[in-house]
Amino acid sequence: MTKAKRYDTIVLTQPVASFRQGQKGAVVEVYTTPCEAYDIEIVDEGGTTKGLLEAVRPEQLQVTAASPATIRFTAIRIDGDGSRASVEFSDGSHITTYAEELYSLKQKAA
Repeated sequence: MTKAKRYDTIVLTQPVASFRQGQKGAVVEVYTTPCEAYDIEIVDEGGTTKGLLEAVRPEQLQVTAASPATIRFTAIRIDGDGSRASVEFSDGSHITTYAEELYSLKQKAA
């Protein structure tokens, strides 16, 4: 089975609906019950959304290796007082940083 995660980049291994084999997309939702399935946002080479496929089966897609250039922010949460931020990335990783830490990095880079 494929076991794709949200935000994984995929390629269709067979035609699905009006989309041809080989088209690329991103996993936007993962379902495990009643069976494994995915909602996929299909995009063109320029990254423009061409449509959404619902309930795509694991055998209809292949997860492609993500390169660092494809990593995106998926959520940024800033504490109410502005002292700390939590950042989530498209590969599922996250960091928490403090304003003072980032500011000191900026000062060193200047």
